[in-house]
Amino acid sequence: MSICHLDIESFSEAPLKKCGLYKYAEHPSTEVLVVCYAFDDGPVHIWVPVEDLPRKVVREIEKKKDPEGEFHTGAECPPELLYHAESGGQFRAHNSQFERVMLNGHPGQDIGFPTTTIEQWVCTAAMAAAMSLPRHLEGAAKALDTHKKDQVGKQAMMQLCKPRTGKIKRWTPENSPDRFITMYLYCMDDVRAERGIDEDMPDLLPYEQKVFEMDQRINERGVKVDMDAIEDVQELIEEYKSFLFNKCKEWTGLSPNQTGQLSNWVRENGYPQIENLQAATIKEALEDPECPKTVRRVLQLRQIYTMKAVTKYTAIQNAVTEDGRLHGMFLYHGAGTGRWSSMIVQLQNLFRPVIPDPEFAIDQFVERNLDWIRTLYKEDPMKVFASCVRGVLVSDIQADLIGMDYAAIEARVLAWLAGQEDILEVFEGHGKVYEYTAARIFHLPDDEVSLKAMKDTHPDERFVGKVAVLALGYQGGKAAFAKMAKNYGVDIEENRANRIKDDWRKANSKIVRFWYKIEELAIAAVANPGRVYATKDKKIKFVVEDRWLLMRLPSGRRLAYFKPRLDDEGKLTYEGIDTYTRRWQRCKTYGGKLTENAVQAISRDLLVHAMFNLEEAGYGIIGTVHDEVVLEVAEDFGSEKEVADIMCDLPKWAKGLPVKAEGFRAKRYRK
Repeated sequence: MSICHLDIESFSEAPLKKCGLYKYAEHPSTEVLVVCYAFDDGPVHIWVPVEDLPRKVVREIEKKKDPEGEFHTGAECPPELLYHAESGGQFRAHNSQFERVMLNGHPGQDIGFPTTTIEQWVCTAAMAAAMSLPRHLEGAAKALDTHKKDQVGKQAMMQLCKPRTGKIKRWTPENSPDRFITMYLYCMDDVRAERGIDEDMPDLLPYEQKVFEMDQRINERGVKVDMDAIEDVQELIEEYKSFLFNKCKEWTGLSPNQTGQLSNWVRENGYPQIENLQAATIKEALEDPECPKTVRRVLQLRQIYTMKAVTKYTAIQNAVTEDGRLHGMFLYHGAGTGRWSSMIVQLQNLFRPVIPDPEFAIDQFVERNLDWIRTLYKEDPMKVFASCVRGVLVSDIQADLIGMDYAAIEARVLAWLAGQEDILEVFEGHGKVYEYTAARIFHLPDDEVSLKAMKDTHPDERFVGKVAVLALGYQGGKAAFAKMAKNYGVDIEENRANRIKDDWRKANSKIVRFWYKIEELAIAAVANPGRVYATKDKKIKFVVEDRWLLMRLPSGRRLAYFKPRLDDEGKLTYEGIDTYTRRWQRCKTYGGKLTENAVQAISRDLLVHAMFNLEEAGYGIIGTVHDEVVLEVAEDFGSEKEVADIMCDLPKWAKGLPVKAEGFRAKRYRK
């Protein structure tokens, strides 16, 4: 059966970036402006679902369209498109979720487009992400050097997709024919660009296509929101911000929003070295013992007043759909290793709670009494509010949420991958890897009794063990160790950090050897394209195919590095998105980084295996955050133990990997 490459442009009064796709698609003002499509490598056709287009528009489109392409008008789906959709034909689009949700919703139904299934859609953006290319169409086309996007047309599209604030509230084909001509041609060009990258990239592996389809089902289900609780906390936030606003006025004569003037006030009142009032700058100033008390309290006020963590409540409010749920929050292959990332609320980076009982706090918000919150908690009220964001995501009526997380999964996978047997034995036994690591570094007793007592007998050493496990496993040096320790609020002197790093590496020699071996194999593969290089146990393999260095994982999935080459020093480089700049550029990599990629990718593959098994067992997945899966089930269905058992039932390729799953069952989502 033919493949239909398809792209649409739309108009709505709803702001897509703020409200998310699903709310955008259900907004009554949202409409499809044009549909462009092509079957296989045939001409691009254009369908404008308007009965009477101005003669100028029709004349120009007829002149500039593909010579063999058809130009349809009117609110009736073209016959060949109708047949393709109704007969289960495959559609391909860049960010296909947008086209599918829009065309299955009222915008598509209003123009007579048939309802399609998730299984009918292939997403070229997902394909690009899986091959470590830029996810957006323009970036992928540029990287592959295929058909480029029309930048002039993009400007016209942006002007026509939303209302105006000027005298003319909305452009139409009648009052702005040239803009619409440009936009229609732009949509046609997008089909060419999408088809170009589709032809130049491999499809997702069949198993990965199923993962993508599962992702789409998860986004369709959505997560229920406690809107009453959000309204309660928003009122408290506004009351507290008003208090802070007035206090800042009292202390400085300025509003906390007057950034430039407030910066000058800080400089004039004893702290001239401050450059700006950005969050990182304020944090650094507050850690400086030279910062005067009067300035310190103003900076602390500004820090709390501008706290971004509580803006998640507004993000949720903006995106909740008519069914009271958040949809479209999760992005397949959002990270280079294949893990999901999140949109709208960004669940991957929520504020870590500073109170032990967020659910109790939410119950107290109903009083809308700021003084009561201050009475209950010694923490700043804004931090209390930020601690409760997870808790406004709830189960539906007569249902529960189950959250289940792999415990210390990266440390477990790293030891398994590198063959670090003593660490594997720890995980197979008492599991106290932080204590065991500390015992090895500081030459302390490592019997089970001593390790259990370490929290009380050697708390500082245990802390060092924890940071070592988290910071040093991927070839991190003394700087990485010191930085992570500081993130936990502890300053480690440089020489001591270096000694700890050296001691950890001596105690974990197989992990260290693995770093260098995996780098050696990758370099050999780049130097000898087409030849396969593998670790002794065959868990990791490298080969260069076409323009990619491929790392084959134990699951059979592959991580891709685009246009690999060796630099003048023989180091491995590739084209990719830089971790820090977020720009597409040539990046360097090394053994520790390749190890981190492999470990995180394997951890993701374990989670995906569990997710398929959970779905088969009747557990409805509504989200995944890092190594956690979030389920919504009927109150009388299943159990935490069964979910944990399913997650620990490993695929054959993970033989010998000791895993453990921990979680909760509750009405509200929690950490």
